[in-house]
Amino acid sequence: MSSTNEASEAPEPGSDTAALQKALRAEHAAVYGYGFIGAKTTGATRERCRAFLDDHRNHRETLRTELINRGAEPAVSKAAYAIPDDTSEQGLADYAGSLEETAAQAYLQLAGASDRALRELAGRSLQMTVVRALEWGADLAAFPGFPGGRL
Repeated sequence: MSSTNEASEAPEPGSDTAALQKALRAEHAAVYGYGFIGAKTTGATRERCRAFLDDHRNHRETLRTELINRGAEPAVSKAAYAIPDDTSEQGLADYAGSLEETAAQAYLQLAGASDRALRELAGRSLQMTVVRALEWGADLAAFPGFPGGRL
């Protein structure tokens, strides 16, 4: 670790595109996952799921637009994603929490983008993933987005 106050180097511009693609892939998985959860739930849980599904769809479209504006081909969704065997209320809540954790990790990576607008997008999106995860009963990590919530 340097004892000087030199600014750290900004990530290479291509890494912004890679981080956007990673976030987009996380959003594709979340949209798929919330569709699955919504099909397995009823009442207020289904309504929460529908609202969160809409959030992820909106984020997915924002990321697609950012990639297109940068001349990149947005990553396409997979035909299917892993789903939980446990479809109990707790099993589905845990699954939703894992979808949000995956998105949080992707947005944390995007927060290192060289483009200020992308960093702001990442910060807002990371905050939203944490709030949604908490609504599913996840614990608040000391460092959201870091694996295990630790540095």
